[in-house]
Amino acid sequence: MFWRKKERFDRPAAPEEVTLRAVGTVHNDVERPRPHGWGRVKSRIEFFPEHQPRLLGLNAFSHAIVVFYMDLAEDAPEKPAQLTLESGHRYGVFATRSQLRPNHLGVSVVEVKEVAGTTVTVKGLDAINGTPVLDIKPYLPEYDAEPDADIPFG
Repeated sequence: MFWRKKERFDRPAAPEEVTLRAVGTVHNDVERPRPHGWGRVKSRIEFFPEHQPRLLGLNAFSHAIVVFYMDLAEDAPEKPAQLTLESGHRYGVFATRSQLRPNHLGVSVVEVKEVAGTTVTVKGLDAINGTPVLDIKPYLPEYDAEPDADIPFG
């Protein structure tokens, strides 16, 4: 649905459940979840053939944002509301990068190394082999970086 600027707009209620479909799959040498060491990992994201036209122009960007579904976290025995980090400080799961989130979504800024056909090769993606990819977007520094952002640890 699209509206013209001058038309009245009454936003419909947002859905409580959302169904998403993967657009591709991660392929790399990382077979199990790990907390660190993702910066040097090279991954291939194999997009399903129907998405090849959507990749046009992505190779012009040095970095992209990948949204993925951490499917193995679904089976985690615990779904904590809070975590104690290595710093010793306790934070709500929404204040961490933990995979133990209510919806198990991952978001990573990656370096785009190559786009060839339906394959996008990236560096720095913190997703293991076989992870479903939901979306990829170009990284735009004017929107995606805040150099003066505060973080409580680090």
